[in-house]
Amino acid sequence: MDTTSSTLSKEQIYDKLKGCIYGAALGDAVGLATEFLSKEQARTFYGVGPIAFGTEKGYEIVRDTHRGRWESGDWTDDTDQQLLIVQSLLSLNGIFNTRDFAKRLRQWAERGFPELENKPPFGIGLTVGSVLKHSLFISTPHRAAWDVWENYDCNLAANGALMRTAILGFPNYKDEMKVVKQTLQATKVTHADPRCCVSSVIVTVLISRLLQGDDFVSQGDVELDHSTKETIAKWMKSGKPANKPEENIDMEDPPETSKKNVISKTLNRVSKFMGGGSSSDPSEWIRKTLKKQQQQSSKSRPDVTIPDDPPASMDTFGADPKLLLLAQNVVNRYKFMLEPLLTHCFPASLSALKLDEPSSLGYVYKCLGSALYCFTRDLSGHSSEGDAFKRIITELTLEAGDADTNGAVAGALLGARIGYKKLPKEWINGLRFTDWLDEKIDRLWTLATADDSVKR
Repeated sequence: MDTTSSTLSKEQIYDKLKGCIYGAALGDAVGLATEFLSKEQARTFYGVGPIAFGTEKGYEIVRDTHRGRWESGDWTDDTDQQLLIVQSLLSLNGIFNTRDFAKRLRQWAERGFPELENKPPFGIGLTVGSVLKHSLFISTPHRAAWDVWENYDCNLAANGALMRTAILGFPNYKDEMKVVKQTLQATKVTHADPRCCVSSVIVTVLISRLLQGDDFVSQGDVELDHSTKETIAKWMKSGKPANKPEENIDMEDPPETSKKNVISKTLNRVSKFMGGGSSSDPSEWIRKTLKKQQQQSSKSRPDVTIPDDPPASMDTFGADPKLLLLAQNVVNRYKFMLEPLLTHCFPASLSALKLDEPSSLGYVYKCLGSALYCFTRDLSGHSSEGDAFKRIITELTLEAGDADTNGAVAGALLGARIGYKKLPKEWINGLRFTDWLDEKIDRLWTLATADDSVKR
């Protein structure tokens, strides 16, 4: 596959990288407000919004037994897992390695993030949890995921990989085939279902196209050749028990890193976030959180009022023609991986997806469809792109269901689209651990630009 260069400046690409990660964290953190609620319950608690977050006034996030496990301003496991991919890339000089990521995922599931005040790994889903327990997970994670998938009659298409893989649209954005391969490597660590694979690929390829600049739309109107399709189809079967070892894409050991790390001069400021203690036991964090929850729950929430003339919904925005064409091109380019995805990719409205439907809560195609819908909205009618971001994520959150994951994926795409500088600062001010997050992003950027791989 031909590689392409970007018409964007280094500063613009950095802004989109940071926007992608922060956008995901914001969508995740705000989406927690209605995770696992019905749309009717969300309306009872928050009306038509706004939802209070950061310095933004509105209805406070309900502190029930589910949401009370997190501190105010926390992101959830969705962003945690994306940051595990970032940490893996940083440790191996920008090379994604399946086994290294699997090891980090297992360690995180056991102890959370000790460097983030012992932040526990709350929110692990059925698919991820089942694969993590498999005896072959560390040595051959794709086989472990395949076995779990087969144990569920090959019908296990949750969104737990889609939520974490957006960042993989960045490191090799000039080479789409590398983007696709790394995306499948990361997805299939836990999710073998082809629906999960194609959904992750669509999101990472969209982000890689955004980073290419002005010509991103024209790149998707050429169908992949037969040989490329066959290669991708083989990658999707990685982990199948009948495969020969060389047919799997998760068999490489982590590369040697004895070579001087190109980011060794970057200051590591993790220790300042250890909170002054050496314990990695999450129970201390849990006790502190529950105490705060009790204090906060004692505060009275204002009555929710729904105006007689509520503000126009996102459906009235219409689609941005350029962004809609980009999304359509990428979906059409990769639809050969699984044709049925087309029924969800371009819904007429968010409500048409029924995101709170109990029988399909967390279904990967619904998550993808809601993210593409949000990503392609026309933002020109808003006072700022930051206000549009808030409006879109709020409306998506009020659809409820698996709202934090839906918000994380939509937020990653929107953040990559508008960039960090245009994200709502009043929301960014509400996120925890932003210094730590900035340090990881800056190190990733230093790594990516060390050999001038990103040019003006």
